[in-house]
Amino acid sequence: MKEIFNNNQSKAVLSKFRHRIDGLVPSDDFEKQRNSLIRLVVGSMEAKPEQWDQTCQINIDWIGDQFISRLSDEEKELAKDRLDDICAMCFRFIFELYLSIKNDLSMEFEAAKRFVFNNLDFFEHDARQQIEFAIRDMPISIFKSVANSDAIESIKNFNSISAKAEKLKNDWEKDLEAREIRVNQLKESLSEYENGFNFVGLYQGFDDLSEEKTREKNNIVFWLRVLPVIIFLPIIVELYVIYSHIQNLETVINGLLISILPTLSLVGISIYYFRVLLFNYKSVKSQLLQIELRKTLCRFIQNYSEYSTEIKEKDAGSLEKFENIIFSGIVSDEGSLPSTYDGIEQLTKFIRSFRS
Repeated sequence: MKEIFNNNQSKAVLSKFRHRIDGLVPSDDFEKQRNSLIRLVVGSMEAKPEQWDQTCQINIDWIGDQFISRLSDEEKELAKDRLDDICAMCFRFIFELYLSIKNDLSMEFEAAKRFVFNNLDFFEHDARQQIEFAIRDMPISIFKSVANSDAIESIKNFNSISAKAEKLKNDWEKDLEAREIRVNQLKESLSEYENGFNFVGLYQGFDDLSEEKTREKNNIVFWLRVLPVIIFLPIIVELYVIYSHIQNLETVINGLLISILPTLSLVGISIYYFRVLLFNYKSVKSQLLQIELRKTLCRFIQNYSEYSTEIKEKDAGSLEKFENIIFSGIVSDEGSLPSTYDGIEQLTKFIRSFRS
């Protein structure tokens, strides 16, 4: 859309020309009403430029630039022929506005239109020709321009466009059906993957627990290797001392009698902790076996969340053993765990046998 009124330059031109019209002194009633018409149109164009740009595109293309140029030329005198010509241009814009809007013109514009109709003979020749063109030929030219516009051309081709739209609609429906089938297939696949990932997550949890228990087992094995050394080292040391001082055996024996109680205490305590570690080692191995069993079951059990309901409806106990194993806790046998007094009891028996 071409715009000639909705800019600062045109607004300034319209404002200046309106003030020039206000300064004129008309010689008769015709000139007074003609000047009022020009002032009415120019003032409206200045106040509502968007409306005139939107509704008068035909005359904007034909005489828009010429109209603004006439108004901006301040050097030429505003003689009757010049003002008649400007008034004829304003009438063309009013008449196109009248043809473009759904409602009737306002009272002021309707009165201005009737003034031109009733006083056509008072206008100069060139202005009268413009007015006659506007009344007689311009509506046909406007209709021809509108009839050959892109919008009307689209209406003319409605049947063709409708057929294309129908074909496009059918193609879309076929494409949507194909996509819906594909989406349902992907949904089924994703459902299978979801169950698979659930078991993968369960397997990963057991695998992490297995690694933790393996580290615990390795630590216990390390101390099981260290404790025998601690148990036998005092005995070896005392035997070495006896062997080294075989000639002064009585003196050595007196010293050994003094150190034998701490030595036996250390050996007894070490034996006790060795038993505790050995029990923990067996317990951790048992737990590792249980974890590995669960990991093995997770490898081949799939779609459990889907078919467990169907299977249980037919046989309520069919998956009971599997569930008991998978979802039961990791247990250890605590019945054989040595108490704190076991080591002291063994140490007491050893001392009694030594005294006897």
